[in-house]
Amino acid sequence: MQGGPPPPPDRAGRFGAVILLIQLGGLLLAAAVTPSLVNGDGLGYLKASVERGGAPYPGHLGYLPLLRLVTRLVGAGDLPADRLWAGRLISLAGGVLASVALGLWARRRAGDQAGWLAAAGMWASAGALGAFADVETYGAALGALTLALALGDAPGRLASAVAAVAASAAILLHVENVLLLLPLGLCLSARRRLPVVGAAILLVGVAYAAMVAEHGPGWLVGAGHGFVQTHRWLAVVTALYGAGKSLVFAPYPYEASWPVVVGCSALGLASLTALTWCWRRPLSRAATWAWLVPYALVGLAFYGSDAERWLFVLPLLWLGVALGSRRWLAWTTTALLVAAELAILRPVARDHRARDRAEAAAPLVRDGDLIISPGHGWDEYLGFVARRRTRPFPLVYHAALHGRAQLAGAIAEAVATARNEHRRILLVRLGAAATVPEDPLGWKELAPLGITAANVRDYLPSGLQIRLGPDVEELQP
Repeated sequence: MQGGPPPPPDRAGRFGAVILLIQLGGLLLAAAVTPSLVNGDGLGYLKASVERGGAPYPGHLGYLPLLRLVTRLVGAGDLPADRLWAGRLISLAGGVLASVALGLWARRRAGDQAGWLAAAGMWASAGALGAFADVETYGAALGALTLALALGDAPGRLASAVAAVAASAAILLHVENVLLLLPLGLCLSARRRLPVVGAAILLVGVAYAAMVAEHGPGWLVGAGHGFVQTHRWLAVVTALYGAGKSLVFAPYPYEASWPVVVGCSALGLASLTALTWCWRRPLSRAATWAWLVPYALVGLAFYGSDAERWLFVLPLLWLGVALGSRRWLAWTTTALLVAAELAILRPVARDHRARDRAEAAAPLVRDGDLIISPGHGWDEYLGFVARRRTRPFPLVYHAALHGRAQLAGAIAEAVATARNEHRRILLVRLGAAATVPEDPLGWKELAPLGITAANVRDYLPSGLQIRLGPDVEELQP
């Protein structure tokens, strides 16, 4: 469906001014919830942009080249910590793109008020806001996805060309977005469907073929992480938790008490219920189901408790809310979401305890150190915070990659290489303090693989363990 004639210049100017204010407000909100430490995925991307040797991640093929490009444009340094603000700049740009594209789409369908509401809703959603404020593929991918679908019913050849490029970018940034080709194809007219969808498939196919030709077929194996999802019988419950978490942040049970977890989850689900009551189907029935169902199935099958699983359906939610008739309730819910982000998400993001522990241990770290640790905790940030070129060996990654049976051999090989190169071997969070229950990060992922704080020493080479500081030991022959 194509939009009507363009609005008068004065109305267009007023709409643009309000959209600009919404973007400024969104950027301020993102600044308020910027985490004290980059998330674990972001840390991996920043390190890979320096150390990976030019091989992008298969599931996020376009992200590392984009990060390197922005790094060069802004003149960032050669250490991962130097590139932090370049990564966050990409995410913020994705937030602005998603909000503006959705706002223009809603305005084309239902007028100025709808556009403002849709644009504000994207920034007010905790899951999207968290992605926009940190180093993630999701912020840029969400912006590209929203732009592609927003142009699906826009007139003109230029809109078609941009939609094809944006769809390709969304898939290259996050491979899950190959699913967007279904609703995009149904939004397009029959005459435009094959050229736009075909061009996107061609661009993505050429990019992957080029990587396989350069790095070999084995490069594709890196798309997985080796972990197996447990408690699949709770898939529906965890999916509801994750869907609510995309609107209102809720901690995991290991991060807070059950009353806090249940209270935050209830607030998120209540917000989702209120917005659903405001919602009106914005696309054809076929396009709506083609958008919602495949992404929901992925959420049910693959860690639905993560808010990220539900980010790519947020534009559909807010577009329908903006086109609905209960805008007073929608605006009230949006305002309450913003208040919730400041009251709940900001304190969590500003929690500096992990950074403090990493900074306390940072003076013990030297360039070239092999750091063996559980992973997923402050231990992975030692080299980042210390601004040292270390060799991390997080057990969570290598246990999933090699399996429990081969983990000891992988550790022994890494230790032998370090000793041959006259580098130190540091054991972090593997001593007596590893059994402290309030620090479960890494251990909870290792437990399903049969690796615990009680038996982890069985996987380490023998040697003299010299205590350098709290949670830090040096392994000497």
